[in-house]
Amino acid sequence: MSYGACVMDIPKLPYQLMDMLSDAVAVMDQTGVVAYANSAFQRLYNPLYDPSKKMPCQELQNLNLRFLQSGEAFASERVLVPPIGKKFEVFVYSLDRRKQAQGLNLVLVKIEGHRMVPEFTIADELVNSYINEQKILSEKLAHEFSALKGEDSAFKMALINAQKAARTDLPVLIFGESGTGKEVLARAIHLTSHRKKMPFVDINCAAIPDNLIESELFGYERGAFTGARKEGKRGLFDQAHEGSIFMDEIGDASPQTQSKILRVLQEGQFKRIGGSRNIQVDVRLISATNKDLTSLITEGRFREDLLYRLNTITINLPPLRERQRDIRLLVDHFLREYVRSEGRELSFSPDSMELMESYEWPGNVRELKGVVDYAATMATGSLLTPDSLPSFLYAKERSSRKENRQSDLSYFMSGDRKSLLTTVLQQVERNLIKKVLERSKTKTEAIKTLGISRRTFYAKIKQYDLE
Repeated sequence: MSYGACVMDIPKLPYQLMDMLSDAVAVMDQTGVVAYANSAFQRLYNPLYDPSKKMPCQELQNLNLRFLQSGEAFASERVLVPPIGKKFEVFVYSLDRRKQAQGLNLVLVKIEGHRMVPEFTIADELVNSYINEQKILSEKLAHEFSALKGEDSAFKMALINAQKAARTDLPVLIFGESGTGKEVLARAIHLTSHRKKMPFVDINCAAIPDNLIESELFGYERGAFTGARKEGKRGLFDQAHEGSIFMDEIGDASPQTQSKILRVLQEGQFKRIGGSRNIQVDVRLISATNKDLTSLITEGRFREDLLYRLNTITINLPPLRERQRDIRLLVDHFLREYVRSEGRELSFSPDSMELMESYEWPGNVRELKGVVDYAATMATGSLLTPDSLPSFLYAKERSSRKENRQSDLSYFMSGDRKSLLTTVLQQVERNLIKKVLERSKTKTEAIKTLGISRRTFYAKIKQYDLE
């Protein structure tokens, strides 16, 4: 997509859907500057179309001005299109009734030539739907950073750095394990920057095969390769013009793709596959990885010069296992979200909360949210006990309860000395935990007396059948 020098403070139109229309669609302001033009419009007026200038067709420009002067909400007229020397039915529709689109007109050139204009109706509906969605999204994410919950000092420092990054156009590189919230943080940076009303486009470099990622990022011209769309395809960098592009798992990008990303960062331009002309873009790049890029450079798998471009601002998101004090806060937050959506009153028991606080959460915040949703869904009552939680929270491996209950001498004397010692120690451990439980008022007191972690405590309770 190409944008003109439109300075109207409105959200961009749903260009991806507009490009599906067979008719030529453009949005113009009262001075004739093009704020948006879909692919069909650009093809129709090629090579006269220039997004940095006013309308390439004087007749179309005159129609727009007459329409504005008339004050009508809708108008149509046959207009000559110079590049092909034919007249087409042109419809102009005012967007003035929307506060976010004051002074803008939707211009549709009917390529098929018939009077019925279903695509025009679709285009109008798309505009209206998109603006409403943007309004809802804006209200929901107005305080995006405040929605990122955490009191851990390292996490709070990451948020502070992200808020500083949002005030600039510098590239940002986010380091963090899977599930720590890298994409959420990237969206927060975009939505609190001056680009917030422009597109936010994301791609996971690890999820797309090497032979497809280049066409996804940079697009291709018509007939670029076998199986390509006949009209060509705009890439994600093109779609993110004047907005932000988030590249997750950038450490998985191929060397060839890395070289092209570097060129965009250095020169602000790229070529589509099969194309010969440079496409200028103004894009803010936010990238993320869970890999050690320095090690990848040593192995020859990542470009050092690209890293220096990407990490102008670096943000480190700590794993959830290092944010134990935030677990209770996040559990409460996710449970409130579930309660609001389902209308059920739910709460976790102290034992359940202690168990979740003792777990290491290899899947981080994403895994924690999944566990909260699972427990809330599976619960039969309003109190979510440990039985509501997934079994993997207790321990990955357990001895069978039958073996744990056996205590006769013949069992103790069987096997080699190593297994005998292990069995005796287990029996002593079981008796010790049982006595501590009998003397303790709460499980928390028992855990402190034993000097073990909550996760180990509950694993032993299950192992020795002491529930």
